[in-house]
Amino acid sequence: MKTRRDFLRELIISVGGVSALSACGDAPVVVATATGEAGRFHTAEELALVSRLAELIIPHTETPGALDVNVPGYIDGLMADWANQATRTNYRAALGDIEPRLSANGDFLTLDEAGAEQALAELDRAAFAEAAEELGGYRGFKGYVTRTYFATEGGARQELQWVAVPGRWDPDVLITDRQQA
Repeated sequence: MKTRRDFLRELIISVGGVSALSACGDAPVVVATATGEAGRFHTAEELALVSRLAELIIPHTETPGALDVNVPGYIDGLMADWANQATRTNYRAALGDIEPRLSANGDFLTLDEAGAEQALAELDRAAFAEAAEELGGYRGFKGYVTRTYFATEGGARQELQWVAVPGRWDPDVLITDRQQA
């Protein structure tokens, strides 16, 4: 299981890597597929699945959700413009593994919100269980969604807000004889 530190390190590397590559003249340019357009990599069914999953993983709250910042379009562009064939093959295989697991109790794309959330929560628990060796494709997909979200302007500016000390901090605490080491 990844720690917050691991996640932030990967996020910094991915955002920094994109920034560094953009300075190179011959580096591939990743262009997000616009919302409502056909996918350049994904089929219509895959794009619908990616959109549903992304919105459930990062829903709209007081901050933008995954659909608000076009995470599915950015992932589609990433796969079309940047990913090598092995990455594309593994990613597509992961989607092919995820969909039937989520649709065990009915078509995942047509499930009501509560049913879809429950199906995804069960998959998430199984994928991130301590001894889980399978479902690596889902873990990778969730990583694509979260890293893509935080690399967008909406995710970076509105969601990533560093709080030095969350909650209340009292620097002046009385130490009694019993508390001293």
